[in-house]
Amino acid sequence: MITARKVDPRVWIGCLACYNAGRLVGDWYSADTADLVTPADLHKRETSHEELWVMDHEGFCGALDGECSPSEAAEIAEALSSLTEDEAAPFAAWVEVFGEQSDRAHWVDQFRDAYRGFYSDEAAYAQEWAEMTSSEEDKERMTRWPFNEIDWSRAADELFSGGLHAEDAPGGIWVFWSH
Repeated sequence: MITARKVDPRVWIGCLACYNAGRLVGDWYSADTADLVTPADLHKRETSHEELWVMDHEGFCGALDGECSPSEAAEIAEALSSLTEDEAAPFAAWVEVFGEQSDRAHWVDQFRDAYRGFYSDEAAYAQEWAEMTSSEEDKERMTRWPFNEIDWSRAADELFSGGLHAEDAPGGIWVFWSH
């Protein structure tokens, strides 16, 4: 049995006092525990330095842009905790388009509600959608003339003008419901 691997974002946490003094003191940590890292953890000893900052990151699927506090990185990592690697690329595309208008704590659920899948193009989505939502009688009609000559590109234009959104993907598109 093959299981999808989880997304595991990581952060490089640095000491701001050391950075301001011209030294880089920091290390890579799992993002889900970034808010638990202390200055003593970072320095490997007790220190008077107090402020830590995420200066680099990886594996956030577009959900984190630039630097942030360790607590913000942990919050985002928590939101991403159930995301699989197969979902990472379409999730990143969704965040870029819809992330600003969504509640970060519920990003993954909102993404999953909106994501309709990967397709070669909008016409392929329109045809599959028609087949999935049609009654058996309508499906049978679609095999006879003139229905078997449906212009799926034109049908896609109608579907995508009514709330669907397509984002370019390697070899096709990701389709999202935008409402």
